[in-house]
Amino acid sequence: MSSNLAEKPIDLDEERDAAEAASIYKTAGAAFDLIEQHNTPPAPMTYSLWYAYAANSPEAVSVEVDEILAVHGTISSDHIEDIYQAHLSQSAFEKTGERVSQAIETSLDSVSQMISDTSTETEAVRATLDGVGASMSKRPKRRDVVALFDKLMETNSTMSNMTERLTSELKKSKEQVRQLNEEFQVIKKQSRTDALTDVANRRAFNERLMHVHNRAIETGEVYALALIDLDRFKTINDTYGHPIGDEVLSHLARLMVKNIEATDFAARVGGDEFAIIFPGQTLETAYHSIVAMKHQLENLKVSDAISRDAKHKVTFSCGMSTFKKDRSLEDVMETADQELLKAKRVSRNHISVEGRRT
Repeated sequence: MSSNLAEKPIDLDEERDAAEAASIYKTAGAAFDLIEQHNTPPAPMTYSLWYAYAANSPEAVSVEVDEILAVHGTISSDHIEDIYQAHLSQSAFEKTGERVSQAIETSLDSVSQMISDTSTETEAVRATLDGVGASMSKRPKRRDVVALFDKLMETNSTMSNMTERLTSELKKSKEQVRQLNEEFQVIKKQSRTDALTDVANRRAFNERLMHVHNRAIETGEVYALALIDLDRFKTINDTYGHPIGDEVLSHLARLMVKNIEATDFAARVGGDEFAIIFPGQTLETAYHSIVAMKHQLENLKVSDAISRDAKHKVTFSCGMSTFKKDRSLEDVMETADQELLKAKRVSRNHISVEGRRT
């Protein structure tokens, strides 16, 4: 028995939109739950981070958050800002890249139009010369030769002006592109540099570590990784204020750069967390560099207040790992993390090296 009512056609677009909306609401709810669970402020930046984490997009956000939670058990405002700037905001580099691309495109369009106009003028000159050639072949009279000569002189002047104008515009365009490229390179460096300490940031560290690891897989060349965490840095910030805390971070960064080779790579990967990649170096060689930094930081006079207070002596803990055949990048990072946790459990102001008894 057939129904008298016409069946309502299924709107696939509506079903898809409804499913997407349901998914968005579910992810948004998960983000708010994570904000509460981890006791992070319900600010737009924080919400963006937890929403990306709940959606697992981009995946790098989830990876970095999990790493931080595994090491610290909590995530700070500094961590949130670092991850947001690295993965969720349109960086100054990207914005400038777009502007530079547009400027270069405009410059090229201008040159292209100029060449097109010059081509049109060249065709007109060619037609004039063809006419002169035809007149010359008819044995012109003397007065005609004078007129033809004047015409050739005029045509030559036109060609000269065209060439001069084209050369000038090309030179100007080349200079514009050069200036834009210089600006682009400056912004590119800034996008991969930590503004406070002037060492590389987390994004640059991730890129370099992946490059070094892939090269190690291809060539068998070893590398060492050191993860460094300032001891009781929150106490220093709370006791002496953030300006002193910033000074401590900057001092440590300078010590890192001072004690490593030009081919090594130092980065600030979190609020008070740093990392050093030692390409082509064994754990033993890299360990000596870290020991030198450790002693220099212990004897460093950051401020009179800290120097007088033995309880708040500036020190760091460090975990070190190395690349081995068939070892994944994640395993190298995880091992260094575990060694760092071990160093902090032992006594702080300690270096824990993979494969060594603490």
